[in-house]
Amino acid sequence: MIMHAEAINMVVGSYENPQQLINLPLSEGVDFSYQLSDGQHVAAVMAHELATDTQLNRLIDMLHKLPIQNETQWQPYSHQAIFWILPHLEKQQLVDWVTRLHALFPHCFVHPNSRFFPMGSAGIFSALSALKAMPVDNQSAIFIAVDSLFFDLVDFNHDQELITQQQDTGRCPAEAVIMASINVANDGLEMVDLFQDSCSAVQQTQTIKALFNRACQIEDLDVFAQLYLPGNHAAVTDNWLNAYEQLAGRIDQDTQISQSSYFTGDIGCVAGLFNLLHIYNRYQQQNATGTSLQLEVSQQLHLGLAMYSWIEKA
Repeated sequence: MIMHAEAINMVVGSYENPQQLINLPLSEGVDFSYQLSDGQHVAAVMAHELATDTQLNRLIDMLHKLPIQNETQWQPYSHQAIFWILPHLEKQQLVDWVTRLHALFPHCFVHPNSRFFPMGSAGIFSALSALKAMPVDNQSAIFIAVDSLFFDLVDFNHDQELITQQQDTGRCPAEAVIMASINVANDGLEMVDLFQDSCSAVQQTQTIKALFNRACQIEDLDVFAQLYLPGNHAAVTDNWLNAYEQLAGRIDQDTQISQSSYFTGDIGCVAGLFNLLHIYNRYQQQNATGTSLQLEVSQQLHLGLAMYSWIEKA
């Protein structure tokens, strides 16, 4: 599948300039300084004017930054399905969230092919698979990903997992919302292949090893020029590092590793869509060549990887 991708809106914390964000780390960086309610300074990327009562209310406030508020704003996109990429949700949670979103944005639910992917960052791969499976004359969708780790700050702080003035390693919680238009095309980003799996936390290293092995078994595949790998959590990083040797023969000294959480903070389920758009932008700007690999490991259960190359316009 070959595709065109356009970021319509992109917000990370209080940063709302898509060009700045999609060009990180080459553009002006975001400020990681955040003050907790007790006055303590930690590394986090949060907006200040959003709801603090429930996660859904906070995410709705973030969705209000997108051009989906009424039928007039939505009109240019009304012919496209929406693929909602959300944090991992239990069944009843998902029902509650969908009910609320439907009540607020009914015009966004008219298209029959709109779907929800409550699978964390790896949900991007299920969404891409759904795009590929759409009728060939209408392979186009609006991807909306939204997440906030604002409500994890207290637990992370209690468990001493945050980066503080006293601790220079740890997690950097953030929040983000992205709206992008992606459609199948004859040139642009080619998804060479896609593999998905699910596992418990203790099985993660073995599952990543298996995914890396499958990626390396594809014939006529070049050495990977870019690897997009999770960097949001030490345990996840350790798990892919322990599986890294499986890529031997497909990487060399010129292979670049990108961990976008180092310049956006941990944006939860939004990372999958952000990384896809970041890869697309780098190829488009001719800052990347060859084959890229993207690994996404969700907070719970889901993980997957995709490989991409670039097809120039004939």
